[in-house]
Amino acid sequence: MSAPGAKKSLEEILHAVDTLPSLPKAVIEIMRTIDDPEASATTLAKQIETDLGLLTSVLRLVNSSRYTARGSVSTASQAVVLLGFNVIRNLVCAVGVADYFQKNGASSFDYEQFLRHSAGVGSIAKSLATHVGMSPDTTFVAGMLHDLGQLALAATLPDEYRMVMDHQMLHGCHISEAEQAVIGMDHSHIGAHLARLWHLPEEICEAIERHHQTPEDYAPSSPMADLVHVSEVLAHALELGTSGQVPLLSEGAMHRIGLSMLQIKQSFGRIEEEYGDILQMMGPSGTHQQA
Repeated sequence: MSAPGAKKSLEEILHAVDTLPSLPKAVIEIMRTIDDPEASATTLAKQIETDLGLLTSVLRLVNSSRYTARGSVSTASQAVVLLGFNVIRNLVCAVGVADYFQKNGASSFDYEQFLRHSAGVGSIAKSLATHVGMSPDTTFVAGMLHDLGQLALAATLPDEYRMVMDHQMLHGCHISEAEQAVIGMDHSHIGAHLARLWHLPEEICEAIERHHQTPEDYAPSSPMADLVHVSEVLAHALELGTSGQVPLLSEGAMHRIGLSMLQIKQSFGRIEEEYGDILQMMGPSGTHQQA
């Protein structure tokens, strides 16, 4: 064991992270099959019905005035038929992640801002996915989970993470720099470790692990990580759930996935609509303090 006040070892931190509760089983199963061409609406409905919280959220949304004026949808199967397979699957992922973040956030952790930022990155990644030939559903989940490691560190090392936030405020640096200075590692590696522990698709794990890049970074990366990196920079720039310092954009990431600033500008309307949809999906937690 490390002495009081000393930095914990990687082994100690990973052991602490391993004790965190998992995402709900239904959410994990749906994420694991997010790009499975054989996944069926019937299977999706059955997975939703195993989790009362998810089922309640799905039925609340599908019976809202936006989708139906009669409030007559009473089963997950009916909801899938009305809203469509992809909309329901993304709803389940958004609600499941939001609920997990809320239940496991540390008392000093700004859960609301964190959740809205995660939703912002997810909505941008999903909106830009078609421009670069990626799956909107997978990029959405990768964007929602990209900062999972922040939550894990704040939950397992609350005292140290308060020091991280104090360091960031004092020095005006990026959160990953503050984590390195105080803890000795950043959240990207911790988040990827947790995602792999849950057996999520490796493409998502890589995006979580490698989404922080430098402006000069032309090193090989994964396309999903590149898109999530770009999406995170845009989320900061557009102040979607966050404020303060905007990370520097890697031109290497833009180049590797073939994304132009013109395509990004053309997507602003879609991004705004997608972000609003995701916040509505997540219910009161996501829409709190919405402008």
